[in-house]
Amino acid sequence: MTSHVPEPPQPEVPPGGTAFGGMLRSLRRTARLTLEELSGASGVSVRALGDLERGRSRGPQRRTVDALAAALRLDDEQRERLQRLADAGRERGGAPASPYLLRTVPDFTGREQELADLEALAGGTRTRAAVLFGPGGQGKTTLAAEALRRLSGSFPDGCVCVQLHGMSDSPLPAAEALVLLLTALGLPPDRIPVDPVAREAVYRATLAGRRALVVLDDAADETQTRPLLPDAEGSFVLVTSRRPLAGLEGVRRIRLGGLSGGESARLLERILGAPRTDGQSEAITRLTELCGHLPLALRIVGNRLSSRPGWTPARLVGQLADEERRLSGLVAGDLAVRSALALSYGQLTGEHRRLLRRVALLPGHDTGPELAAVLTGEDPLTTEDSLDLLVDRGLLEETAPGRYAPHDLVRLFARERLRDEEEDVEAIQLRMADWLLRSASAAGRLFEAPGAPEPWEGGPTAFAPGSTEEAAEWLTTERSNWSGALPLMFAADRHTEILHTSRTLYWFSDRWSQWPEWRTLFAYGARCAAALGDRAAEAHQLNCLAWAHSVGACQYEQAEQLARRALELATETADLGQQAWAWSYISGACLSLERPVAAAEAAARAAGLFEAAGDAAGTAVSQRVLGKALRESGRPEEALVLHRALLDTQAGDVPGLDEYIQTLLRHEIASDLLALRRWPEAVATYRTVTAPLADGNHDRLQAQALTGLATALEHCGELTEAHAHFTRAHRLFTSAGDATSAAETATALARLKGGDGSPPHPHPGSTATR
Repeated sequence: MTSHVPEPPQPEVPPGGTAFGGMLRSLRRTARLTLEELSGASGVSVRALGDLERGRSRGPQRRTVDALAAALRLDDEQRERLQRLADAGRERGGAPASPYLLRTVPDFTGREQELADLEALAGGTRTRAAVLFGPGGQGKTTLAAEALRRLSGSFPDGCVCVQLHGMSDSPLPAAEALVLLLTALGLPPDRIPVDPVAREAVYRATLAGRRALVVLDDAADETQTRPLLPDAEGSFVLVTSRRPLAGLEGVRRIRLGGLSGGESARLLERILGAPRTDGQSEAITRLTELCGHLPLALRIVGNRLSSRPGWTPARLVGQLADEERRLSGLVAGDLAVRSALALSYGQLTGEHRRLLRRVALLPGHDTGPELAAVLTGEDPLTTEDSLDLLVDRGLLEETAPGRYAPHDLVRLFARERLRDEEEDVEAIQLRMADWLLRSASAAGRLFEAPGAPEPWEGGPTAFAPGSTEEAAEWLTTERSNWSGALPLMFAADRHTEILHTSRTLYWFSDRWSQWPEWRTLFAYGARCAAALGDRAAEAHQLNCLAWAHSVGACQYEQAEQLARRALELATETADLGQQAWAWSYISGACLSLERPVAAAEAAARAAGLFEAAGDAAGTAVSQRVLGKALRESGRPEEALVLHRALLDTQAGDVPGLDEYIQTLLRHEIASDLLALRRWPEAVATYRTVTAPLADGNHDRLQAQALTGLATALEHCGELTEAHAHFTRAHRLFTSAGDATSAAETATALARLKGGDGSPPHPHPGSTATR
């Protein structure tokens, strides 16, 4: 990118031809006035009028324009457009020029794919128009200017640009835009037809005989744009708009989103220069994130720093980090993100503005039509149409089919509008939070034993899944929203409802044990039980929280502390079941903390309590852990006998739990065989484990099984397959955040790569035997 960018060539305009003159002549002829009649009505001399129409006088003063507008009986919009042309004529002086110039920037960055697409389209023959569309601030006009600069050499008959003012209160009508275009293309004003249809025909005929590039900047809609498109080969029209203009036929649409992280950083570096950005990569990256990779916001940040030589990028990061001040900080002169968003917001109906405002209340990142309908009180079908309209207007993005989210800066803008324009925001937010937890409870109870309690009664009808698959999909898709509803409900003292939700999601949590949301849910469940004075429920929730810290986060010290607190409460309330689960979680934590003897003792106590309580599922779980503790204590034969005996244990009536526990038991048996160095049997058993685990969200457990399989294969001499399984296990351990196990698999991979032919035997505490 060079520092000096030449302006694109301008169309040749014959003497006497100006945009103002052509427009004035067109308006006079439309009003069916002669020069003498217009002179008499306006007080402007016939000679002066003739000079204006012929272009000898290019930029009349405002009082002259006002007199002409009154005589021609123009409305406010027409008057304003005529004044803009007069102002443009005075700025240009006596030099003929295009009616509108696109300014290129020397630090243009990114958009290479879009430019390549435009170059291919402009050089082809099938598509004669393209629409660059996207939210305000994405740099559509800047990209159009860069495209014009690069493509101008392919259009020997010139380049014409017209500002359509689509986002203003008075968009330029197509008929008036045609006057500007025909004038810029060199047609004398007296040859521009008065009739709009005839004017459109002349325009298309003029383009058909030339190879010209026409840029229509800031189009409002299809009605404004359609008459300005070519219908023959040769010329090419590039349109910019905040809308996709989906009604236009035969055009290629190119949506502009934010820049990539690398492009955003390079743009700031080009604006500021190397001396200001060297050694500031962390702050520059953070600035790009705070700008949401929006080109307008990045330009503002770069300009602000350029105008303050003493400021560092880190200082501006400190200002913009405050969400309440961010939009106020994204202002530089007449550039402002808030103003760009306000233009789009101002063109919405009242219902659509309300929807956009209330989307800012979402606890999570995105929404579906059902949740959005709860916010607005509309039906989901109407709400879905409104969401799609906001996508077309560039104020929302469809992140996945049926899922909608605002850009981060749009969310902040919507939050400001919500605060300034609505009352009872807390009531709306609580209605949403209540619906989310009732819906989560309705979905979660499908995974409970028969007879699980129904959700409480509330406002808008809760989501009602028809199957466990539908329930699981909803809970997965909306998990950031229902978990984000918990603090809202807790602040409203809705303790009973939170506790109900936590209980009904108890068994579902086993399916997605790695979710961090379980730590949030069960922590609030424990706090709500304490607030209600229900010590038995508090013990249960603390046990669930201990499980979430252990299985989901590998935080074994915290898990043990929580389980011991649960044990205290369960002992006070004489709850044998929760005492048993507390000992079970203590056993698991001790096992992971490499205290196998303590783990075996705790598991034995858990098994005894489960048997006394008549809990077959709990007994199976605790005995499985007991066998694991025996193996890691150096007693793999006893562990193998115990685990094989457990395979016939029935887990109860919870859907899917029997299969899951049997998979866990086969994993333990395979690990027992590995510890006994019975390699072929271990391989065969591990193969029955890895496939079922791949079907659920059990990444860490699957990684352990793959590690055991790879270790057994290595001892069987199957090094290629062993390497493949170690590689996959390493990737899964890394994604699960288990750095210790990831390091162990990395060591195994290095050993295999070295090919020393002497793999060590696994020891009882290794990853392969856990």
